[in-house]
Amino acid sequence: MQPRKGSLHIGPVGVEDSWRPADLAALPRIGSAHGSAIAQALDEVLSALSEEGDRLITAFELPPGFVEAMRAAGFPVDPVPHTESAGDDDVVARTLTQADAIRPQVAGLTLRPYAARPEFEDLASALDLAYTSPTAECAMRVNSKTWSNEVVLAHGWNGSAWPVTSLAELERRVVQAGSVALLKDPYGVSGQGTVAIRSETAYRSVARHLARQVDRGKRLELLVQPLFEKHRDISSHWHIFPDGSVRSTGLLENDVDGFRYRGSSPAAPESFRQEEFEHIDAAGRTLCKELYAAGYFGPVDIDGLIATDGTVVPCLEVNARVSMGTVALALMRHAARLGLHATLQFINVRLDAGARPFPSLVNRLDDAGLLYRRQRPGVVPIAANTLTRGERGRLVLGVFHPPGDAAHVLREAIGIACASGIHPEDQRHPCHARPADDPER
Repeated sequence: MQPRKGSLHIGPVGVEDSWRPADLAALPRIGSAHGSAIAQALDEVLSALSEEGDRLITAFELPPGFVEAMRAAGFPVDPVPHTESAGDDDVVARTLTQADAIRPQVAGLTLRPYAARPEFEDLASALDLAYTSPTAECAMRVNSKTWSNEVVLAHGWNGSAWPVTSLAELERRVVQAGSVALLKDPYGVSGQGTVAIRSETAYRSVARHLARQVDRGKRLELLVQPLFEKHRDISSHWHIFPDGSVRSTGLLENDVDGFRYRGSSPAAPESFRQEEFEHIDAAGRTLCKELYAAGYFGPVDIDGLIATDGTVVPCLEVNARVSMGTVALALMRHAARLGLHATLQFINVRLDAGARPFPSLVNRLDDAGLLYRRQRPGVVPIAANTLTRGERGRLVLGVFHPPGDAAHVLREAIGIACASGIHPEDQRHPCHARPADDPER
């Protein structure tokens, strides 16, 4: 079928577990059932990538208020309706079972998933969609921190880690790392794959956890890295085309709490020293060449940092896929057309029991004139079901603001969120701001 202009966006966002070899020993992880459901619902952020003619498939049914708010903000979200209730099944597997019903709704589109997985070949065939992608095997290889660390070592850049494959080597490298050693799973993501070792007791606990798995036949593959004292968390973004040409798509300043992502804002090249910017840019272009030589093309997110002593670490890891940075950049491009700036905010929250927080939030933001509708600064929630999966959730906001005014707009929005039964767990976002409908405000 001749593809029409338009894309079918689909997750899931949490692909790293599907790439991770089953025989690898795993670091201790902290999680919960509702945390897993929140992660499933994060595919809704792909709505920010929507252009005219695009369609979107998500793990959970999108509430009408979400679609209306995104459209009013200038994002033409057009979800494919669910033909049966969403459960815990993988969104790709469920879409395959519904292929006959979905096919006419997406005819002629190009499949653009969050990341390459083997199932997408089958899905493109079942839906009769155009699909051009690197192989899933290639994506799995280049998204491993082991692969990106080999590139860092080969080019002599700052920030390399020690690869370890035995418990004896692990202990030796942890001692060598100094006061704080970071243990990194090669396929870990967003705080779930890094453990900071700050004491002998902590190390012994993790070592016992790994040893039990090794005794059962699991293979050890970790990276050990000293902790950098960070001045700035940054990421450079690129697109590699199928012919190997490369385009820079942006540079972001990331808000990272420990190892957990909390959002992104623009990082202007002029905010860096010239040598910093040139090093980050040159390393990004080199990495893109290495990725293409390995068989990869598509979006690229390279995470790095600048340490407090001025050390530039151009690559801590590579995300060879769509990323939250891709979403942030889409918000920023949209804002720039209207003379505004944009930031992406992820805020962990507690939810009032029995509340319907998402519709209440949207209605209160609208009543306060703070729901972004392109005429003035404001915010728009770019995920809905991250607020409907249990007693805790995640508030994901696109914040559209004049230069330098992000904090004020966000503070007003947080006050309205609190009045809607959504309470930030992060002390940086206290519920002190009065809601917009407070008569004493």
